[in-house]
Amino acid sequence: MFLHRQVLVNIFIVALFGCATPSEPVPTSSSKEQGTRPLQSEKVDELSAGNAVTISTSQGEINVEPTVVAVTDAQRMDEVNNEKYYHDPWEGFNRRMFTFNHAVYEYVLIPTTNGYRYIVPDVVRDKIDNAFDNIREPLNFLNNVFAGEFDEAGSNVGRFLINSTIGIFGLFDPATDWFDIEEKKQTIADTLRRYDVAAGPYLVLPILGPTDVRGGFSTFTEGFIHPINQFAEPPESYQIRIFDGFDDFSNQSETYQKIYNSASDPYLYFRNQYIQGQRRDELFKYQDKQTDEE
Repeated sequence: MFLHRQVLVNIFIVALFGCATPSEPVPTSSSKEQGTRPLQSEKVDELSAGNAVTISTSQGEINVEPTVVAVTDAQRMDEVNNEKYYHDPWEGFNRRMFTFNHAVYEYVLIPTTNGYRYIVPDVVRDKIDNAFDNIREPLNFLNNVFAGEFDEAGSNVGRFLINSTIGIFGLFDPATDWFDIEEKKQTIADTLRRYDVAAGPYLVLPILGPTDVRGGFSTFTEGFIHPINQFAEPPESYQIRIFDGFDDFSNQSETYQKIYNSASDPYLYFRNQYIQGQRRDELFKYQDKQTDEE
């Protein structure tokens, strides 16, 4: 997959609702630009910069504090400024790889996906996404079993059987629409996290984009055991996986461009939002699991 879908979704949510980055805050727009923008956008900018804002409602004025997601194991203390920062031991390599990836995206993938979206209607691309998600369900099942998430594993089985039959090989998603069986995606990285395997340093992979050592290992390993390998032999299996990533990137390219062009330092912005997204997912998943057990 060229870019992790959840990563960019998290980034987009963060951009809208103002999760502040604990190390390098994203600068707000200039006062001249803000003067022509709606008040709501100004509030979002303030929250994104880590500032509290006051919002007028029908019940009076309320003070809104920015949501800060700690990066815990990834923080170091700057003894000079007495501030926390993220220790990025491979920043030199990561920045070069980030620059390389952006060149590939800008001059190859983005123009190509623009043509792809123009030719292929949204409804068709949506069915393609469904089919690839369905093919992955056996891998989700194995990861959930090894993680001890047996209810989620049961959902994987149910979704695969229903969508592969009634859903016509996964093109449709009656498991969600008719039976309320939500997707329970689980990667090897998620399973390793379940057993307290640390994420390791932040890492930018060629083409694939932001991850960490644990996520990189997961991506590499899943390449060998992905269900696609059971339906096709190389090089056809490689071509199908590449198309899967290409289709996935086509859904993210516009968001990527907007974020890249609006950030003063795109590398830091993408890095920090990836880290916050990972920690937020860990926190929410843990809380949901605790609630279910209670």
